[in-house]
Amino acid sequence: MENGSKALLIAGAILVVILIIAIGMFVTNDANSTVDDALSSMSTQEIEAFNLKFTMYEGEQTGANIKALVGTLIANSNTNKSEITKIPGVFMETSDSTYDSGIPEADSNSEYISGLENIKKNIDVKHKYWVEISFQDNGLLDYINISYNKSNKIEPMFRK
Repeated sequence: MENGSKALLIAGAILVVILIIAIGMFVTNDANSTVDDALSSMSTQEIEAFNLKFTMYEGEQTGANIKALVGTLIANSNTNKSEITKIPGVFMETSDSTYDSGIPEADSNSEYISGLENIKKNIDVKHKYWVEISFQDNGLLDYINISYNKSNKIEPMFRK
């Protein structure tokens, strides 16, 4: 009888320990999901702040503003060399030509910058341009599309 009661006490203690571990795991998982939710909303705010540097140029802009936009894009590509999702492509259509900066390869943005400088030198400072922006699935900018005339809206470019 004495052994039977000891066995019941040991079995009860084991069940209590298992219950405590299960409650601990539940609390830990719940806390982790709360932290993950906070981080994802923080990244949404970061994406909006990042995009704002470029979305302010959306719509009708002067050539001088377009040159400033391209300068901002060059600085951005140097800052985010290793994160190509943060480097939007630029497509510009003028009355007689088209220019595409493309999307740089990881850690190699020299062709991209050359493409942007080519776009920049072909901008007429006195002319008005129309800027449209397309976005990636993650919310970051994908392509900035610039057309010479508002009436000649171009088909938006996207990453391949």
